[in-house]
Amino acid sequence: MPLGSRRTVPLPAGWGAICRTILVRDPYCRYGACGIDGEPVMECGAASTEVDHIGAAWDHRPEVLRGICSPHHLKRSSAQGNAARSLLRSLRYRPLEKHPGFRRESPT
Repeated sequence: MPLGSRRTVPLPAGWGAICRTILVRDPYCRYGACGIDGEPVMECGAASTEVDHIGAAWDHRPEVLRGICSPHHLKRSSAQGNAARSLLRSLRYRPLEKHPGFRRESPT
């Protein structure tokens, strides 16, 4: 794992070779491309410098990897981190449910 990385799932042995294969296949940034379905929605046009996981972080098949430029990779990683942090925050402050013995039934 690179120094300063906050990656929770380790990369497989031979990740460098996988990256080279993906970057040769996708020479231009495929940010916004479907990837798994096949047809690209849009491409930014910048040179791909990094490899992005479209699916799960532990799935390293070429079908779920895409070449992406550094600014778009930072944008996507930031959005994923913010979504995970937001989910944890929402679970942390969940209101406690009152004990059933202390609930008042509404008069009908």
